[in-house]
Amino acid sequence: MRTSDDVDEAGKIDWPDEQRIQQVFNHVKKRGYRQGNREFMAGKLRERLSRPALTELLKDLQTDGERALNESLPLLTFQLFRQFGTTGDRQAYEHVYFDRRGRLAAVSLLALDSNAPDMIHALEEILWAVCDEYTWCLPAHLGTGEAEQVEGNIDLFAAETVHMLAEIVEIHRHHLDPLVVTRISLEAERRIFTPLYREKRAYHWQTADHNWSAVCGGCCGMAAMLLLEDTMMLLESTRQALSCMKAFLNGYGEDGGCAEGIGYWVYGFGYFVYYAEMLLDYSEGALNLLTGSKIAAIAAFPLRIHLSGGIFVNYSDSSEHEEIPSGLLSRLAARFGMQVDLPIHIPQLTDDPCRRWAHLLRNVMWSDPAVYERVHEEEAVQANGGFIFQQLEWMVAKGVLHVPNAREEEGRQRSGKEWIQTACSFKGGHNDEPHNHNDLGQVIIHCGGENMLCDPGAGVYTQAYFAPGRERLFHISSAGHNVPMIQGCEQSSGRRAEAKLLEFKLEPDGHGMQAGLDLTRAYPEVKSLQKFTRHVCWRIEKDGAVASLRVIDRFQWRASAEDDSVEFSVEQPYARLRVVERWISRICPVMEKDGQLKWQASRANMYMIYDAIQWQAETEAVHTVDHDQVPVTFYRTSLVWKGNEVTATKGKEERVGDALMSTGVSETQDFLGTLEVLESTDGGDTPGVAGEQAHGIANLDMPGIVCQVDFIIEPHKGETEVSPRE
Repeated sequence: MRTSDDVDEAGKIDWPDEQRIQQVFNHVKKRGYRQGNREFMAGKLRERLSRPALTELLKDLQTDGERALNESLPLLTFQLFRQFGTTGDRQAYEHVYFDRRGRLAAVSLLALDSNAPDMIHALEEILWAVCDEYTWCLPAHLGTGEAEQVEGNIDLFAAETVHMLAEIVEIHRHHLDPLVVTRISLEAERRIFTPLYREKRAYHWQTADHNWSAVCGGCCGMAAMLLLEDTMMLLESTRQALSCMKAFLNGYGEDGGCAEGIGYWVYGFGYFVYYAEMLLDYSEGALNLLTGSKIAAIAAFPLRIHLSGGIFVNYSDSSEHEEIPSGLLSRLAARFGMQVDLPIHIPQLTDDPCRRWAHLLRNVMWSDPAVYERVHEEEAVQANGGFIFQQLEWMVAKGVLHVPNAREEEGRQRSGKEWIQTACSFKGGHNDEPHNHNDLGQVIIHCGGENMLCDPGAGVYTQAYFAPGRERLFHISSAGHNVPMIQGCEQSSGRRAEAKLLEFKLEPDGHGMQAGLDLTRAYPEVKSLQKFTRHVCWRIEKDGAVASLRVIDRFQWRASAEDDSVEFSVEQPYARLRVVERWISRICPVMEKDGQLKWQASRANMYMIYDAIQWQAETEAVHTVDHDQVPVTFYRTSLVWKGNEVTATKGKEERVGDALMSTGVSETQDFLGTLEVLESTDGGDTPGVAGEQAHGIANLDMPGIVCQVDFIIEPHKGETEVSPRE
C-alpha cells in the first residue's frame, strides 16, 4: 500500500470559520444546488447500474424488488418494540426494521428504470410506511422506550433514515406524488430538524469521539443540504455537522488507527467521507474536509491491517472478514493515491445486515475496479511490510512464505512463483476503548488467507453486551483472547487497565517484528502480582521456508503477598491455579507429542512448542454465535502451570530443534538464531525501542514463572505433494 505525498504534512484540516461558511451558502442559494444536481444524479445512476461490474448487485436488488411487489411490508408491531425492554433481545425488531430499509433501498434504485412504473408505486407505499413509523430509532437506543424517550430522540438509525429519505426524494422528486414528498419533508422537520437545529437540543453523540458523531452529524447534515430551504437553518446544520466531525476525528491519532476496529472504521469514517464529499460538491470545492496527513492515514487504515485475501486484523467489535464498501475505497484511493491490494468485490445490498443506503448508493456511483490492484506472484515483495500504530499500539507485520514442492526436495532451485502471505499482529492500548474487549497483549497469526491464532471479534449485540458485567461474555472477556488468566483473575475493564509499551521494532520488509509490553496493570485484582511482561518476536526465515512467533511471558510475585481473595470472573476449571495461558483458534489442534501441538489449516500447519515439564496442555471447544447469530466454534488451548517456581525455561532450544527437524525444516541452527532476537536486543539504540535488559525485565532474582511458547508456521507442499507428516 502506498499513498501520495501531496498532502498537508501538518495533518490538519482547514476548518472554515463562520464568515467563510456564510459566503459559501449565499453563493449556493443563488445557483440552486438541488435543481442543478437532481437529474444528473438520476442519469448517472441509471448508467452505472447497467455496467457489467454491477451485474450481481443488480440481480440482488431485483430479488428484493420482487419481494416488495409481491409480499406485504412486515410490520413493526408494539410487541416487537417492547421486546428489547422486556427480554434484552434486539434482533427480532431489528430484523423487521432492516428488512423494510432493504426493500426501500432496492425499490428506489430499481425505480430508475422508466419501464418499471410499478416500482414507483411500490416506492411511494414504502416511503409512506416509513413516515408512519412510531420512531426511526432502534429500541436498543431508547432506554425503556417510553414516550418521553422517543419524542425528539435521534440515534444512528433515525439519522440514517432521514438521510436515506432525502436522497431518494432528490433522485425521484419528479416522479413521486407531491404529497409523498411533502410528507417526507414534514417528518424530517418534526423528527430531526426542529429538535436538532431549531431547538438546539443537546445529544450525547455531538461530542463523541467515535462513530456516532460522524454518522449522526453527517447524516443529518446531508439531509439538511438536500431538504432545507432556510439559509439560517442550513448554516446551523453546517456548524453542527462540522463540530461533530471535529469530535469524531479526536478519536483518531496521527497514525490513523481506529480503536473501534475495522467494522467501525467502515461505519464512522465512511459517513465522515460521505458528508465531506457532499459538502465539497455543495460548496463547489470551497469546503474541503478531505485534506491533511491525518485524514490520509485514516484512509489507509484498512489497507494497513489487511492481512491477505480480504482477511483483516479484527480487534474490538469487528469481523476478520469485513466488507469494505467498494465505492468508499475507490473514492479514497483516488483522493489519496492509494494502491489497493484487496480482491475486487462490489458488495451486494444483502451482504449488509443493516441494508445501509449510503454504502449502497455510493457503491453504485463510485466503485472503480481499476483502482483495485491484485498482487501477482512476481510482485509478492510489494505486499510485504507492515505498520506500527504508535498511538493505538497495534503492530502488524506482513510477509510471504515459499510453498515447497517435490522438485525442490530433489535439490533443484526454487522458482519463486509459489508463495502465500503470512502475517502477525500484536496489540497494547487500554481496556476502556470504544467497543472495548479486554485483550491487552492479544496476538494474531495469519497464513494463507486464514487467521490460525485468532480474535473472536464481535458477539451478538444484546442488552447484556453493553451492560455492567459485559466483561464476563466470551467475546469481550480476556478468556476469549490469547492472554493469560492469573490467580483465577481475568483482565479488568477500565482506563487504568492499560499496557505499557516497553519496546517495538518492525523490519521494513515485514520479515521481523518484536515488542515488549508490561501488562501488570491489566490485572489489578491480583494483589500478589509484582509484574507481568509479555515479549513477542515474529520472524520469517531468510529463504521463506517457515515463520515463527516466540512469546515469553514473565510473572513475578510479591515476596510476602497473601493469597488473592477475588471472585473468579469467568467460568473456568483452572480458577485457583496461578497461571493459565490461553490460545484461541477456529482450528482444533492435535497433540503430536508432549510439548508439541499442531493446528492444520488449509494452506499451512502451525506448531506450538512449549515446556511440557512445567505446563500441561488442554483444549476445549467453545460453542457460541458471532455478531450475525451464526453458530461458530472456537478451540481454546490452555497451558496450565503445573511446576514449581521457575526462573528460566529449560531445554527449550533442544525441543524446538527436534520439532523443526521432524517437520522437515532444514538449516535448523540458522532458524534457531532468529528466535534469539529477544535475548539479544540492543538495549534501546533504535529510536522508540528499548531492550528488555534496559528495563530490568530479565532480572530473574525475584520468584516468578516464565512461560515461553514458540509458534512455527510451515506451508503445505505445493502441486500434488503433501508433507509426510500429513
